[in-house]
Amino acid sequence: MSADYDEMIVEDTGCSPADAVMIEYIIREEIFHSTLDWQTRAQFRHAARKAAKMLEADRATYEEYFRVTREAYQRLRAENETREKAITYEV
Repeated sequence: MSADYDEMIVEDTGCSPADAVMIEYIIREEIFHSTLDWQTRAQFRHAARKAAKMLEADRATYEEYFRVTREAYQRLRAENETREKAITYEV
């Protein structure tokens, strides 16, 4: 199966690309608890549709999780950039 999961999720569910990211997370973490490369296309399609329903049932929770995760990533990235700028290398 192709590794372009977001495109398949959009095709299977009719969701937006932004929702496809959350649906992929739900498939990996809450449905299969695994990587996705071993799923058949039919299994993946079924899981994508199930995950889309899970997202709609609890959208606020998933959106908050992704918001917090994105903020944490941005904060760590900014801290790393600041740290890298503060390091001086002697030649």
